Amino acid sequence: MRTPLRQKGRIGQAQTSSTQTIPAPVGGWNARDALAEMPPTDAVALENWFPRTSYCEVRGGYTTHATGMTGNGKTLAVYNALSGTNTMYCYTASGIYDVSAAGAVGASKLARTNGKHVWTMFGDGTSNYLIAVNGVDKPAYYNGTTWTAVDGASTPAITGITTTTISYVNAFKGRLFFLVNNSLSFYYLAAGAAGGAVTRFQLDAECVRGGYLMALGTLTLDAGDGPDDRFIAITSEGECIVYQGTNPNSAASWSKVGAFYIGKPIGRNCLCKFGGDLVVLTQNGAFPLTKAIQSNVIDNKESLSFKIENAFNDASKLYFSVYGWKAIVFPKQSAMLVNVPAAEDGDHSQYVMNTITKSWCKFTGWNAEDFAILNNELYFCSGTGTAKAWVAGNPDGTNDIVAYGKPAFTNFGKGGVGKQVKLLRPVLEVNATVSFLTGVDIDYTDRYLSGTATYTPSTIYLWGSALWGASIWGGGLSTVKKWTSPSCYPGYAATGKIKINVRTTTVRWLSNDYVFEIGGPMS
Repeated sequence: MRTPLRQKGRIGQAQTSSTQTIPAPVGGWNARDALAEMPPTDAVALENWFPRTSYCEVRGGYTTHATGMTGNGKTLAVYNALSGTNTMYCYTASGIYDVSAAGAVGASKLARTNGKHVWTMFGDGTSNYLIAVNGVDKPAYYNGTTWTAVDGASTPAITGITTTTISYVNAFKGRLFFLVNNSLSFYYLAAGAAGGAVTRFQLDAECVRGGYLMALGTLTLDAGDGPDDRFIAITSEGECIVYQGTNPNSAASWSKVGAFYIGKPIGRNCLCKFGGDLVVLTQNGAFPLTKAIQSNVIDNKESLSFKIENAFNDASKLYFSVYGWKAIVFPKQSAMLVNVPAAEDGDHSQYVMNTITKSWCKFTGWNAEDFAILNNELYFCSGTGTAKAWVAGNPDGTNDIVAYGKPAFTNFGKGGVGKQVKLLRPVLEVNATVSFLTGVDIDYTDRYLSGTATYTPSTIYLWGSALWGASIWGGGLSTVKKWTSPSCYPGYAATGKIKINVRTTTVRWLSNDYVFEIGGPMS
């Protein structure tokens, strides 16, 4: 390791060199706190680096999956069959397409005029249905064999409402519940029935802020479905009405728990199951509903997104009305993704949380209109095709994944004296050569990193002295280190940032090593 020599400093007194190692920003993206108050393991920016428990890793890439649909995909829905042979369907403004397998799609399964759907699975004891509604077309029912556009004369049939107005569907305690356009009423079928005459339940008197019903959900207060489950109705104005019971038509078995204000929900796909809880996306953040119904006032500190509060709130203000907002939990990677659409059929990003540590980062490069999980793998639709996401090896087609990380500033435990960073060394684990650029920012500045820098070791050895490219041992990753001499002026606090371009390389960021000179107070 290179050791700087003692030298007379620029700040007026003899300086000595010190070395310090700071872990990679596993605390995740912090878009809330003042720069001077962030822990050193947080990050000012963390783009396409996913914070694991002990390191940060460049996100997986995507590969093209099903292609050739007519119209742009808006909704992905999964049919989980009793046989275990699961299938996935993409809904466009033209029709519904089977996108279970990679390659060109076949003909549309059922005609549509709008691809923006809400869907659920439901079984009536005879058939298991995938049910999707959009408030424009007749509900699409699929029983594993046959697709049916449901109206008052189909099999199954729904009577008592105009089925083309059904805009939301949810299953609660063995019943199907529906919302219709521009209404503060919900409708429900008999227990265990996929069709039949609906019964109306009005909430107009309960909703003092007006608006219309936006979404329905099931909140589980114990470890799974059971008697403690609550029925959730959320309005466009942010009121959350909670009921308990099994039959809305019986006062003895249906009662109101309370009404709460949670902030305006973002879109119809504003709810996401999160373990036994239910997360709701609102203009104020992503909130677990168990916290919301414990008091009459929402405390932003209870939101899962509290650490990125400013970024989330800015995005919700700018893109509140853009279609594509959705949260989805991806257990395989211990992640929850919140899709943030800047423009429909255009630029999208994802705010991504590690479900173990609750640390956040931001993904770019996935212009996803919707996400779904098929057979424990993550997929998204974009344009006239679909893609398999978070794929090992970081393929991303012909595009590099550009990962940028800027940890929180640190004073190296010596806040009262000036210092100058002389050397910076990111410590990475890789399975191939990598191209990256480093830099140091001083005293809360933000200088742009431009260009690329390539580190190509003459020989990379894996753990256990197995030669890279010839054998795999210990996980197939080699630790690489490279000192760089940053161009920076003296200051009190510093951070070493990294920008890396990869196509098929696995990269883990373990830590940053610093060599810095210490001086006295600066004038």
